[in-house]
Amino acid sequence: MKKKLLSVLLSATLAISVMLTGCGGKATNDAAKGGAKAGGTLNMQLPEVKSLDSAIGQDQASFTPIGAAFEGLARVNDGKIEPAAATWKVSDDKKTYTFTLKDLNWTDGKAVSAKDFEYAWKRLVNPATKSPYGTLLNGVVKNAEAFSTGKGKAEDMGVKATDDKTLVVELERPVPYFLQLAAFASLYPVRQDIVEAQGDKYGTDPTKMVFNGPFVITEWQKGAKMTLKKNDKYYDAASVKLDTITFQDIKELQTQYQMFTAKQLDVDLATGEYAQKFKDDAAAGKNIYVEKKAPSSFYMMFNQNGKSKLLTNAKIRLALSLAIDRESFINKIYKRGFVSYSLIPDVINAGAINFRAQVPEPLKPVFDEKKDVKALFIEGLKELGLDQDPSKYTIKYLSQNNAAIDKQMSEYFQNQWQTKIGVKIALEAPASFADYLVKAQAGEFEIAMSGWGADYNDPDTFIGLFQKDNGNNNSKYNNPKYEELLKKLAAETDDAKRVELFKQAEQLLVVEDAGIAPIFYKDTRAAEQNYVKGVQYPAFGGQYELKWAYVEGK
Repeated sequence: MKKKLLSVLLSATLAISVMLTGCGGKATNDAAKGGAKAGGTLNMQLPEVKSLDSAIGQDQASFTPIGAAFEGLARVNDGKIEPAAATWKVSDDKKTYTFTLKDLNWTDGKAVSAKDFEYAWKRLVNPATKSPYGTLLNGVVKNAEAFSTGKGKAEDMGVKATDDKTLVVELERPVPYFLQLAAFASLYPVRQDIVEAQGDKYGTDPTKMVFNGPFVITEWQKGAKMTLKKNDKYYDAASVKLDTITFQDIKELQTQYQMFTAKQLDVDLATGEYAQKFKDDAAAGKNIYVEKKAPSSFYMMFNQNGKSKLLTNAKIRLALSLAIDRESFINKIYKRGFVSYSLIPDVINAGAINFRAQVPEPLKPVFDEKKDVKALFIEGLKELGLDQDPSKYTIKYLSQNNAAIDKQMSEYFQNQWQTKIGVKIALEAPASFADYLVKAQAGEFEIAMSGWGADYNDPDTFIGLFQKDNGNNNSKYNNPKYEELLKKLAAETDDAKRVELFKQAEQLLVVEDAGIAPIFYKDTRAAEQNYVKGVQYPAFGGQYELKWAYVEGK
């Protein structure tokens, strides 16, 4: 159920909806086609990484180096699931997967064992780990939910290493997206001896970690720079062409653009007015421009855990949602993405059914029904037994970062709420995106922008996020009706019936409870130097897939 919080500067992509501008902009495995030269360095922009611990990471930034330095059971290449650390067989009832590991080694020379996967999966689910993804396997792997809620034992969970090379996974039910989960960063293997030696510090110092993926993380200057080198011990090292990857956390868009034009950055994400600049430059042959729809949704989350009494009222939350002019925000402020009036993006399928093609966005018609948002806000004040003058109250808004674009967006929302409702809005900015993640998870906010990129291609990855016990449900949304719908979904396999249940859950979350205020769906927009080849922008997981990337003629 579940996925990463996204920085507002992050993006994901889905292979089924693609538009490419500029010569050579396809995200394909060009290196595999021949002609690539060994060696080379890529300098890339990446927001601050929170953790290198696959059980603690919860955002695209963190999952990017984790995905480069570790190898899971499967890996996604151009949107397709491929065997990675293992091959597999599936039982006739689709409930048992038997994975057979290839010959892989950790960077210290020890062989990768099926027990490393069993330990990693059980550590993720163990409530003592306090993983944001601790409920990822609930309703999927046998007895995972019982273990994650403290009602079961680790040994009863349906993940067993029957020998050093064999991992058997038993599911609660047939799960069509299970192999997508098997490729997800939270389920990468980790070594028990390394983790236990580091304790709570595991994932903070790459020099004290071991890796089994295409690259090795050699340096991490927190908040500034991370360096990765090719892993010569990687079992498929012949497919890895890059020698070095450097990730730099450059917050200001203008600085990113200047560094890119000076070829100090080889790949950069494109936001606001700079997206158009990159697009224009591509038309002039100066670079490659990539633009795609992404399975990610951004929304306001309202802390319903008593941080502000006002936000415990559904009418007040709905008024705050309806007060936002999303079209103006997209066209004048953010200058990218697509306006949203729902949680689930239009590139997500429920089995063979495209969800949004069947289900209209539920919030859109409410704008015509509730035109006086100030009156709606005052109705909420009445229900709370409070003074009915909105100007007597102040609500705090937390942005996702402290760059100029974040300040501009914060001031836009502040103006919308103060002008249309009259309530005062106090703006707060985190020290960094990593600091935002800490504050969001700790509930240290009243209203905050949040984003979610799909972990797999199913509405469950969005709807399941707001289950009461989900580690990423930072607003603490909780409604027994919603929980009941989730239980029904866990037992339902018919696509059409699942669509109807997802529809009911989304209506409850977005309109009836106004648990969130959807704002926009993300897209992927990036610029690459003309010599960059093979960089992929995966729909699920990290920001980039770099195993097959290389440079040509640099």
